[in-house]
Amino acid sequence: MRTLLCCFLYSLSAIAIEPPITAIAFAPDGKSVVVGSQAGVKILTWPDLKFDRAISTELANVHDIAFSPDGVKLAVVGGSPAEKGTIELWQWPDGKLQRRFNPHKDVIHSLAWTADSRTIATASADQLVKLHDATTGKTKIAFEGHSRGVLAVVFLPGDKEVVTAGSDETLRLWDCATGKLERNLSNHTRAVTGLAVRPASDRSESPYLASIADDRTVRIWQPTLGRMVRFARVASEPRAIAWSRDGASIVVACKDGAIRVIDPDSVEMRATVPVVDGIAYSFVIAGDGSLLVGGRDGQLKRAKK
Repeated sequence: MRTLLCCFLYSLSAIAIEPPITAIAFAPDGKSVVVGSQAGVKILTWPDLKFDRAISTELANVHDIAFSPDGVKLAVVGGSPAEKGTIELWQWPDGKLQRRFNPHKDVIHSLAWTADSRTIATASADQLVKLHDATTGKTKIAFEGHSRGVLAVVFLPGDKEVVTAGSDETLRLWDCATGKLERNLSNHTRAVTGLAVRPASDRSESPYLASIADDRTVRIWQPTLGRMVRFARVASEPRAIAWSRDGASIVVACKDGAIRVIDPDSVEMRATVPVVDGIAYSFVIAGDGSLLVGGRDGQLKRAKK
């Protein structure tokens, strides 16, 4: 599938959540979706978006949600500003709490899993990025170097390196074993708010990474080479980013409520489609290529072919 979406239909979920939908993740079986906001964490059926059940999170702010690659854990992160950053690990699918811990002194904005589901990386407003044992909750290593809050973290293929980004306008490449800073990438001119790794078709190729920032650009990198490859300008600040499953498109959700689809090779804009009213805070791509987009006032809309 070379293009992701050409035309869209919309359906508004029946669930009433007043705060913005800030995090969305599909369950491993694709039959349900987990959504997070200041109102908590809720599970909806897919694709009809009917309320199934709630998860009893203690997080006042939910910033990111991700299932472990083995599909047996759900990680929810957030916390309280200037007080603590919290990780909750829940068993899946029964929804029992396995562990809750507070490894940061400020809210956690982003998380990432290693491919073996044993380690979680967290990026926090306390300027730190940490790796944690997903079973014990013990912090393995901390990466120090960002001068302001860290907003995004991703593992590169092989899980030997992580890339982080934040309010100091930089991307940083770190060695997971030593904590050593390997690259500092500083082409953005505003806070870098999101990162996404391109699905790898050739493992011998240096991995590609896309970043979004408040400077209204989407930039494509080869971080292990310290190289920015190309960039695209968008009309509205992007708030969330993902690659299509085949790596042939970059999708961003923007402050104006639109989804934009970008060709990563030509950086041409393939599609710009309004989806939600106001800011599009989060989205996730379904197995059939459709999107589920979260917005302000609890908006949750499906965009499909």
